[in-house]
Amino acid sequence: MADDTVFDLDGILARLQNRREFLQLLGKGLGYGAIATVLPACGGSSSDSADEPSSPASPPKIAVPKASPEYTVLKRTSFGPHRDELASIKNIGITDYLERQLDYENINVDALETEIATQFPLTLQTPAGLIQNFPNNIFDVATQMIAATQYRQMFSGRQLFEIMVEFWGDHFNIHLVNGLGPTLKPYDDRQVIREHALGNFRELLHASAKSPAMLFYLDNFFNQVGGPNENYARELMELHTLGVDGGYTEDDVKEVARCFTGWTLRFPNDATPAEPYGEFVFADGIHDNLDKEVLGNPIVAGGGQSDGEQVLDILAAHPSTANFIATKLCRRFISDSPPQAAIDSVAAAFTSSNGEIKDTLRALFATPAFLDSADLKITRPSEYLAALVRALAPDTAYPPDKGLFWFYAQNTLGQLPFYWPTPDGFPDQQSYWASTGGLLNRWRLSFLSFAGIIPGVDTIDIDYSSMLSGANTLATVLDKITEAVLMRPLSSDDRSIILAWLTDYFNKAEDEPLLVNEPEQASPFIAAVLVSSVYFHLR
Repeated sequence: MADDTVFDLDGILARLQNRREFLQLLGKGLGYGAIATVLPACGGSSSDSADEPSSPASPPKIAVPKASPEYTVLKRTSFGPHRDELASIKNIGITDYLERQLDYENINVDALETEIATQFPLTLQTPAGLIQNFPNNIFDVATQMIAATQYRQMFSGRQLFEIMVEFWGDHFNIHLVNGLGPTLKPYDDRQVIREHALGNFRELLHASAKSPAMLFYLDNFFNQVGGPNENYARELMELHTLGVDGGYTEDDVKEVARCFTGWTLRFPNDATPAEPYGEFVFADGIHDNLDKEVLGNPIVAGGGQSDGEQVLDILAAHPSTANFIATKLCRRFISDSPPQAAIDSVAAAFTSSNGEIKDTLRALFATPAFLDSADLKITRPSEYLAALVRALAPDTAYPPDKGLFWFYAQNTLGQLPFYWPTPDGFPDQQSYWASTGGLLNRWRLSFLSFAGIIPGVDTIDIDYSSMLSGANTLATVLDKITEAVLMRPLSSDDRSIILAWLTDYFNKAEDEPLLVNEPEQASPFIAAVLVSSVYFHLR
């Protein structure tokens, strides 16, 4: 390229519409050897084979340089590192940063919540309010619930809190579009999950058991004496507390179901202004008031509503529950196969604190494995999408379309909030998310969104000039964008791969001065390559 020719980004985008060069660049390495054991060879799927390499060579196993401890903490306790937060944690230290995040109520999010209330008001309505327009409002409720969730994940200063909201939302999963679910789930999200996300597990368990959304989703609303429904009882022990190997029997399932007979909700035809639709109701007339026994514990006849409450207390204090919750937390914050020592330490803290979630997390963060086992997992789509925005931190990053773009983007990637169909919640294992198709969709999204050619996204004002700090060679531009967007070092091999690609496009040596507009024109595509690399996906 001659020095008097302006770098044509649009021309490059046109050439890359088939993504061939983009995939070939990524397929050369860029750290993908770190996940080679679970990730198929990088390349096109059958639907892409006309335009893309059908069977490129498997990427070489290139070691990914270790990120800083501060970066690792941010990657694991947030929806993506933010440059300002990285600077802050390096300044105050990891321990103080985590304590500030645990003390989430002292992190001011008033402006954010005002914006959410303005843009997504249906998320704040009561079941009685939402039922008035049901079912015509199903899509609006769904898109607003999802958009509000994404908005908080992208922009909230309470990042650890939002991570735990997602964690417990999966743990007590309720599919949003399920019968009356769209009228009930917004209240559950506010008053059950968000209210107790960093509170006490026993209180969270009790709140979930009385949640009209949960009562409806797991069929306990018609659990009655003479015809008990065991669905909630089974999931309560298998998914919410003890775990599938937690020591309960089929007899325990039957007895727990009997304890929860009569736990139901008020339906529209029974509602009055004084007793509105969508509230928890205990119907004593359909409750089994005889003696029961759960996990060896007698439940004395005549207890009424307290039968179920006694069961919740038994389960919350059970050693299997401590182990089950500790294992899931360690899987989320450490690795798919966390060390038993870490699980034991977290379970002990859960037990000794009577289920205080903050104390349990403090024990987890104190384990050596929390920092020493970095980069063993891949970010799930929710983390990846939020991190795309947080990496560049533009003030106007959220699309001006009430969240529809990110709604469809996350749906394509396979993790639309509140849309997992079964009670077990979205998987939190690398093998589920590290498919070729899933990775290709991430590459497409990152390339197109950062290149600025998707309607609604091209209005994002990304200040690349401040990131570049005067860089005017291919090598320095790459280094500055890496520092600003990736926030962790590239291996020398991967840096060379990207530089070779840049020098080919520019027809310039890596240390040759660029034309005045070329650094900023190249920056978006460099950013797209970086956030498509394995460095950005690992946590």
